[in-house]
Amino acid sequence: MQNELHAGNYLVFGWPSEEQAGGMRDLLGVVESLDGPWELARIADYTEKMENGDWEWTVDFIEVYNRETLKPEGTWWVDSNGIWQIYTGNFK
Repeated sequence: MQNELHAGNYLVFGWPSEEQAGGMRDLLGVVESLDGPWELARIADYTEKMENGDWEWTVDFIEVYNRETLKPEGTWWVDSNGIWQIYTGNFK
């Protein structure tokens, strides 16, 4: 996956669950496909991961938009086991 802003088809935005509804989203980067856009949110540094309570993600939610049309392509959330799920409007 690419995260350089000049390459890729999809813009990936993320935010933590503590963010208020309608709050600020952070641009995580750009990806070529919808296969694992949450990888842009993975903490790669072992020390930072340990300081984060062994949690490996920087955000809990991501939204992906088509770069050309800016239409939403999907939303995902990470559950308490660290597994990303398609967001359907509720958490199960």
